[in-house]
Amino acid sequence: MIKYYQLKCCHLLGQRVKTPFAEVDLLFKTPRQTLLMVEVKTTNLSDFQPFRITKKQKARLVRAMLFLAARWDVLVEIHWAFVTKDGEITVFEDISD
Repeated sequence: MIKYYQLKCCHLLGQRVKTPFAEVDLLFKTPRQTLLMVEVKTTNLSDFQPFRITKKQKARLVRAMLFLAARWDVLVEIHWAFVTKDGEITVFEDISD
């Protein structure tokens, strides 16, 4: 997953970054100088099921995003990355309902 984002010129700032609201799997700085939070989910299915993302999970990550945005004084994006055991990666860049 890290290499996937590094190939997009993102710089890894940390893994399993703890905030008061949630642990962020991966945190990157993007070429646009924004932060990118990536929540990684593994799945055995090549036809994954994004409904596995609960409203509670989304809410926790949104609170973590707001915390990081205030702390770093930058915009923060959230991506959900689904990875199959074969290494197939699918990324959702918009987690809104």
